[in-house]
Amino acid sequence: MEYKYELVQTDNHFPLKIIIHSSNEPAYIPRHWHDSTEISYVRSGRIDNIYIDGTNYSSKEGDIVLINSNAIHSFSVAKGQGREAITVLIPSGFIRENVNGSDPISFDCISIFETNEQRLLHFAELRDLLNTLFVAYLNRHNDPLAHIHLTSLSYKLVYLLLMHFTMDHESIRGFNSDKYLERLTLITDYIKKNYDQSLSLDSIAQVFGLSPEYLSRFFVKHVGMTLFQYINAIRLERSFRVLMNTDHSIIQIALEHGFPNEKSFARVFKKVYQATPHQYRKENKRYSGARSQ
Repeated sequence: MEYKYELVQTDNHFPLKIIIHSSNEPAYIPRHWHDSTEISYVRSGRIDNIYIDGTNYSSKEGDIVLINSNAIHSFSVAKGQGREAITVLIPSGFIRENVNGSDPISFDCISIFETNEQRLLHFAELRDLLNTLFVAYLNRHNDPLAHIHLTSLSYKLVYLLLMHFTMDHESIRGFNSDKYLERLTLITDYIKKNYDQSLSLDSIAQVFGLSPEYLSRFFVKHVGMTLFQYINAIRLERSFRVLMNTDHSIIQIALEHGFPNEKSFARVFKKVYQATPHQYRKENKRYSGARSQ
């Protein structure tokens, strides 16, 4: 999955993008943002950490977490059995074309810790709809009219969100303005293109005509992690794919993905996956038989 200010492509035949997650393996998706509204719904198992604009959540079976348009977010899951989750991405245009006015629309739709009886009923209705959407999507190849069914469910989903979960304009906190998101996109794009090079706070600040002090504060404020932590997150995400799908040596993977040495790679890797790259590869053996590229 590539991120940027992420451009979300919907299915050609209905208005949403749906992703089914059923792997028992650990996964780590670094911080990113996109124009679409995103719903994360756990059918079984758990998502250990969902970061959204400065707040961390842990979601378990039945939990619904909605991430508003342009909110900076990331996901982290540990190894676990029986995990099944669904991600639904709703393009902002699909929401806007169904409401009057041009004001941005945000939703208050996180079921974790919810106690209000009326809202619990609304969440139950939303949960039923997401389960129906999940089954219909899985069965789409066996149903010649699936696009009609999925389109009708897409409209019902937006209806429920607008009817029961819309935030008052006074409640919407402008965490990231367009100007800041534009600058963040330029900086994170640069990191993603050059993550395998030697990067420093000073060198990146110089590229964008900023002082290192300002860049450091700006990045922590809007992304919730230091610039160097973000660089390592991108390096880790890219190197993990190579680790698990090739038989390249650990030192080769480390150096080709911007880590100064194997020790640095192992330290960053262990923080997320609770094992060294060598241990993790040996235990999971998904790379066996893979040939060097």
